[in-house]
Amino acid sequence: MIDTIFISHAHRDEVYVRELVNLLTMLKVPNIVCSSYPGYHIPNDEDIYEYLHKKLSGNSWIIYVLSEHYYRSPACLNEMGACWILNKKYTAILTPAFDYKEMKGAINPNQVSFKLNDLDRLYEFLENAREVFKLDKPPGTFLVKICEQAIRNVNQLADDEKRDSKLITCSLEGIRIDPKDSLCLQIRLRLKNPEEHDIQLDVLKIEVEDENGASFNYTLNPADIKLYSLENKIVFLSVKIGDSKYEPYLHQNEKIDLKFSRDVW
Repeated sequence: MIDTIFISHAHRDEVYVRELVNLLTMLKVPNIVCSSYPGYHIPNDEDIYEYLHKKLSGNSWIIYVLSEHYYRSPACLNEMGACWILNKKYTAILTPAFDYKEMKGAINPNQVSFKLNDLDRLYEFLENAREVFKLDKPPGTFLVKICEQAIRNVNQLADDEKRDSKLITCSLEGIRIDPKDSLCLQIRLRLKNPEEHDIQLDVLKIEVEDENGASFNYTLNPADIKLYSLENKIVFLSVKIGDSKYEPYLHQNEKIDLKFSRDVW
């Protein structure tokens, strides 16, 4: 008998995941594990691997919230692999901007999946959860109404994400110990300039964190990086680790801030 819902997701998708957790909470699902949501995260005094092993070794239902961020996260892919080995019941839910054809890994492409803003599928998922956990049926159109509100919120989030995708961006594509210098991190960044003019990157600030909470911060100032109109390119940086305890193979999330100016030369 299923006793736990475990939501596997990338931390950069936590705004979408919170809508899902809210729905399950209003349905009164008794046991939810979700690392990015207060009250459902992994306790501070627990070893993360022992805690996940204990939860995944039980009768868990895994919910994969799939996105571009998910497939770029080593921690997420490790969770997916562990759940596949344990042959867990699972459901794949896609964020609105993520396409079905991009699904890969241990997910069975023949198993039904759905997007988080699909009303019929979302309602069906909640009904399934109610039956699995033997919960009372909510009165009237309660389930439909909370699904409709969640989808309005998700669509707004998707619109914001789409708008942000048109801005000048920098994303982390990979991070590892530099093969040529074990005292350095090699950082692989993707820079995109959707503008019709060239820009000069003035300051680049990177903050990364691993699964154990160890962090590493780096600021490149002046950045002295030029992006031509509509350019999309990869930049490699090699930076000293220093005293940081951050472990790149346990990378969990990152934050990147940019300051730039229009290049007129």
